[in-house]
Amino acid sequence: MNMRTKSLYPYAGQYCPVDIFGYASNGIPGIEIVGLGKYTRGVKEKFIYLSRERKLKFPLKRFVLCIEGEVEGKKFKEEEYRYLELPLLIMLWSLTGHLPLGNLDDCFSSGKISVEGEVFPLELGQRDQEQLAEMFKLEEGHTLKIIAPGSMSISEDHYHLPLEGLFESLSKS
Repeated sequence: MNMRTKSLYPYAGQYCPVDIFGYASNGIPGIEIVGLGKYTRGVKEKFIYLSRERKLKFPLKRFVLCIEGEVEGKKFKEEEYRYLELPLLIMLWSLTGHLPLGNLDDCFSSGKISVEGEVFPLELGQRDQEQLAEMFKLEEGHTLKIIAPGSMSISEDHYHLPLEGLFESLSKS
């Protein structure tokens, strides 16, 4: 199974777009995250912890999550890279079959996740949301499904997929 999604992270006063892709294979079971450099291990361990807290069982497969974009070599301030945690976790839980998302190609999310499972989304203003199509070079007429908390204000240009509904499905898996 292969997946791909889109995200942003703040860096030096601007937003940096990235593509995130992942797959599951029959290799040695485990989780691998590529593209976060020295931050990879901490993010991976947090995902394992959150998954265990929710008593999620993973199939015995190898899950690989990759960030494609200008992340390597950045000197992050105040853990800006953490805004990639939400899309990475959504992808992991989708690949493992715990979230009912078979395709993330037209989805966007960005946010930090605490060890309690609390989500802190990247708050994009109306103007920033309108520029997402340009940032990700979407074809004219294509829109994004923004995965974010239900309380977040989403532009009419995009479809809002409330995060709470997705995470509710975890308790049923």
